[in-house]
Amino acid sequence: MPKNLYLRDGIYWARFKVGGVEYRQSLRTRSERVAVKRLAAYRETIEDQAVYGIDGPVSWPDAVVSWSERAAGNLGPRTYDRYLCSLRQVRSFLDSKAVQEVTADLLKEMIKSRRRAGVKNATIRRDLTAVGSVLDNAADEGWIDDNPATTLNRRRIVPEKVERIVLPQTASIALVFARLPDRIRDICEFTRETGLRLDEVTGLRHADIDRDRRTITVAKGKGDKTRVVSLTRQAEAIIDRQPRYIGKPWAFWQGTGERMTGLSSRIGGYVRRAAQKAAQDGVEFHPFSHHDFRHLFAVEYLRNQRGGIYDLQRELGHGTITITERYLAFLTPEEAKAAKSAVAQYAAHEPRSESATA
Repeated sequence: MPKNLYLRDGIYWARFKVGGVEYRQSLRTRSERVAVKRLAAYRETIEDQAVYGIDGPVSWPDAVVSWSERAAGNLGPRTYDRYLCSLRQVRSFLDSKAVQEVTADLLKEMIKSRRRAGVKNATIRRDLTAVGSVLDNAADEGWIDDNPATTLNRRRIVPEKVERIVLPQTASIALVFARLPDRIRDICEFTRETGLRLDEVTGLRHADIDRDRRTITVAKGKGDKTRVVSLTRQAEAIIDRQPRYIGKPWAFWQGTGERMTGLSSRIGGYVRRAAQKAAQDGVEFHPFSHHDFRHLFAVEYLRNQRGGIYDLQRELGHGTITITERYLAFLTPEEAKAAKSAVAQYAAHEPRSESATA
């Protein structure tokens, strides 16, 4: 191995000292020949900075590597993975740039290009958050003076579109459920009973279920927040009919006890096939997604007076009551009044009314 080089997961890294300070840097190559050249260039840059005070440009990929080494220990696993996913999506815009070249104008052009490509605003906002995190680290390292992402007015440039709530229709649910494997159907029913997001259901462990207190602890909810939701009799029955895989923690599993993955697209496939069959038969069909069962849970929770609007906010894990209040639109004036004035009746353990079942 040439001096000042070492391998990490097959990638060459540089390691050397200048002025008593150790420097480490990914050279982003598996080729020893390329690594030697990049090492020489990198070391020359560092020596220029140390001897002459010259700040050389730092490439965007190098800035991401530096950010990653710090973020991996400071961010939750899900947040870190989501940031990495966003950073992969913007590589074509930024990988050829030095971090000093990433300006507010460049970020605006990136946003426009992403929107022209049909990327949703919510996704663009998440991507900007990840890019901003890298730029924060670059500012901390002294490579840039300020984070240009903070100067963007995101509400104006990338307005957050409020999701339109459409409740799945009973007849359409029945057409899809007739096609679903038992375990996937159970997951949809479980969300209807608990209001959990799909990631929260597939990440549910048996240890998270407290049958004495009749609660479910969502340890890694959205934003890595923890919350406690009610365990209904129906939800408990769904759990009980899942065969338990010895030695594995998941309440819902696949294969040899692994956590279930890819469910959103799989459910979408069943919905599309049901829609095609309905069109052939001349039957009315309203497509839906797994997330729509969370909406259905919320409306049925208020209609059946399981609790008030603030109880529902806690069950769903919403950050503000404004988000939860959207479900009031699906209630009668009397139901909405009761939901806004209700104190939790802790009736979550009682069965749903027959009119609420699918």
